This record gives sequence, structure tokens and C-alpha cells, in this order.
Amino acid sequence: MLAYALENLSATLISRFRNHRSYALLCWLLVPLIVSDTAQVLSAETASARKSWATLNVDKAQQSKHERNVRKILRDPKAPVNEQSVQVLEDYLRKYFFARMTARENLSALPQYRQETSERCGWTASKDTADAGEEMNRIISSLMHALCNGVLEATGRNGEKQNVIVVQRSVRDSDNKLRLVRSVDGLNTDDRIFSLAGDAIEQSAITELVPSGKDFHPAVKLNAVLILGDLNDKQPKRNRPETAEPRLNSQMDLIAYLESPDQLSDVLLVGALTGMHRHARESLDSQTKKRIAKVLLGIVNAPVDSTRDPSARLWSRRQAIDTLAQLKPKNGKWFLKVIEDVNEPIALRIASVEAVQKLNLTSLSPVSIDRFAQGLTQLAVSVCEEELAAARTPRSSFSPD
Repeated sequence: MLAYALENLSATLISRFRNHRSYALLCWLLVPLIVSDTAQVLSAETASARKSWATLNVDKAQQSKHERNVRKILRDPKAPVNEQSVQVLEDYLRKYFFARMTARENLSALPQYRQETSERCGWTASKDTADAGEEMNRIISSLMHALCNGVLEATGRNGEKQNVIVVQRSVRDSDNKLRLVRSVDGLNTDDRIFSLAGDAIEQSAITELVPSGKDFHPAVKLNAVLILGDLNDKQPKRNRPETAEPRLNSQMDLIAYLESPDQLSDVLLVGALTGMHRHARESLDSQTKKRIAKVLLGIVNAPVDSTRDPSARLWSRRQAIDTLAQLKPKNGKWFLKVIEDVNEPIALRIASVEAVQKLNLTSLSPVSIDRFAQGLTQLAVSVCEEELAAARTPRSSFSPD
């Protein structure tokens, strides 16, 4: 009965007050605004503080020379995956395929590039062994982390400075915690450094590393972290995307990112949560579930941070609540706390109602049932009050309503 009541009441709320449900859509309008680099997105920055966007050199010769070889390496069951073929694959991806993502004129093509990445990863399903798929995942993961980490300024032994990227084999340390490179001291021996032109630089040739005044466009970073969430250990069968097995290493990387939200921009936080939402739908062991739930609860309950955009903060909290529901907790106490808190945004409280509908509530105690009923009633009142206040507010001659 309770589940039925919750479903009907929440459906009534959401269908009646579509402006709150549409808030998610409005938040996602931020993404194309970021892509177009409009003044609205950058209004918090002064003109002098704005960064000019960095780009990697696109070596088109890699496409003409190696496109066919790459296809063979990834698709041909008999093509060997050895040191030479892996180097061809890595050079092609770093110098051409993913370098394109950073070009300002290609920002509108980022979703297409993400789709092309998935397709090329899917080619490895025809190989007799998993070697090609593992190498592809390793290379892509390292390059996407490098884009997320951003551009650094390196000082050489001769005092000259240049912008570089650091390609890490792993963004996690031995304790599975996030390891972002911000200085020379943060480098591991297997980290590699490249100039934006694509040239390798020896670690020994660098005396200092600091964040650069130039960085990759926010849309580039968002696209990179979304690609991380799309990687698979097992490629899907034809026309059956549900048969894919998300990459375990990427899952651990996303958890590490989300455990250090203070080191992430709004864009990276939203992107990592999007990837985690996919992983949370899969069967997880109990310890991983607990770790992810702890991370997500930390985001939901995070205090107001003046450095974050309020809309992005609300959006990330809604994402965290939705992902928590994917974990199928045994009770809805986390969501109930948000539903009955009159100080929380109505959009967040409604998101919690939607999350509750995904849970099995048959084991709730009478006390919990009573709290849910009171919380939902108060939420209905709050929505009515907000709608009434909006209706009484004088409108301009033109209204999107």
C-alpha cells in the first residue's frame, strides 16, 4: 500500500508541477552554453582572469599513415598485439584521434567523437584474445585522465617554460586514492610528459611543474570523463548494449575522483557522477556498494561551497541521489531525510521521491511509514506554496510559461 501511495502521490506532484521536473533539463542547458563559451557561463570570471583554451597539435599524417593499420590491429583476429602495434595504436590515438577533441572548431563534434571511440573499442570484440581490448582501454584511460588533469607549465633546466600534459598509467595511488599531478613531486617514474605539440619530454629535463594559465576547454574535459565511464571490460554483443561489462578499473578511477570532490571542477564532478550512474546499475559486491554509497552521501550532504556554481551543486546532488537509488539500499532513510527537510530545494526533494519509487519498501516499520507520509504531505504543501507565490508574482509581457 505504501509503495502504491508513494507512486501515485509522486506521479501527481511531478506531472502537475512540471517546472520542477524540468529543472534537470534546464541544468543540462549549461552544457551547450559551456561548449559555446558564452558570457553567461563565464560571468563569474573577470576578463583578465579568463583562460585561453589550450589545444593539442593534430597530426593528420597519423590518420593517412595508420588508419588502416589501426583498424587491422583492433579487428583482425590474426593481427598480433605486440610492442610495435601498441606503439602505432598509441601514437595514432594521442597525436590524431584524441588530439582532435581539443580543437576549438571541433567542440560541436565531441559527442560524435565519443561515439567513434565506443565503436573502435567495440572492434576488439572480434579478436581471439583480450589483449587488444586491454591495450585500447589502457591507452584511452591514460589519455582521458591527462585531459581531465589539464595543462601544466613545465620549466626546463635552461629556464625555458612550455605547456605540457602528463600521461599517467594510473590516477590512483597504492591506496586507490586520487593522484593528480600538480608538481614535479607528484610524478611517478612511469608517468610520461608531452608538449602540446606532441613531443615527449624526459622527466629529468624538468625542474618545475605548476598548473598553467591555459587549460583545455570545459567541454573537452567533460567529454573526456564521459569516455572514461563508457569503457568496457567486455564489449557488448551486436545491438545488445546491455551485454557490455563496464570496466572495473574505470569504476575504481571514478570512485577515486568522487572521493576527492574538492579537487574537481563542476564539469568533472558532473561527468564523474554520470559515469558512476552507469556502474551503479551493475552487480557490485557489498564492499564496493558501501564505498560508493559513502561517496554519494558525501556529495548529497556537502556544505555550500562558494567556489561552486549553485546550479551545478544542485545538479550534482540530484545525480548523487539518483545513483544512490541504483544501489537499491534496503531502506529509504537517506531519501526520507531529504524529502522532509523543508530547507532543501524542492527540486532535490522531488528527486528523492523519484528515487524512493525504485526501492522495495515492504519492510518499512510503521514509524517509518508515518514519517514518509508526513514528509510527502509537507512536500506537497511546499510545492503548492511555491506555485502560488509564483502565480502572484507580476510577470513581464512575455513569459515562457
